[in-house]
Amino acid sequence: MKTYLKWGLPLLVAGLIAYLSWEFTTKLHRKQETAGRIQTLPAFNAYTINRSAINQAALGNRPAVLIYFDPDCDHCQREADELRRKASSLSSARVIMLSSAPLPALATFARVHQLNGLPTVQVAHMDRKAAYETFGFAAVPDVLIYHADGSLAKRFRGETSIEAIARHL
Repeated sequence: MKTYLKWGLPLLVAGLIAYLSWEFTTKLHRKQETAGRIQTLPAFNAYTINRSAINQAALGNRPAVLIYFDPDCDHCQREADELRRKASSLSSARVIMLSSAPLPALATFARVHQLNGLPTVQVAHMDRKAAYETFGFAAVPDVLIYHADGSLAKRFRGETSIEAIARHL
């Protein structure tokens, strides 16, 4: 029995350390890969609350602001209200609010926060897995700002003021 403990315990610890190291390096590699991919606006597909498709080609040659949000998130709700009040400061850009929530919840969110009447703002649904794999969106709110040429200007994680977003357009 002591022989099993003498060899088994160190092997178990070594195996655990190897596994944790492998997980850490794999996760780090995925983060670096995503960071490289989002340096230019990647190909994506989303659906507006009117069920029309939207992708990077639909953005045209305008700056773009992608905001990943959840309708139930308090920070996201405050950001949407501020966006409505200060939409004129982002008038040169297309603002796409992406969420993994169902379309009916997104339609309610857009109506409650009065985003439907803003000409440059669209609320759209994107599959959670696709949002993570394409942009690295994992937490809300998450903001990506792209120049007109498609290059990444700035990424903000967490609630971000509209003034801060406008400074990077």
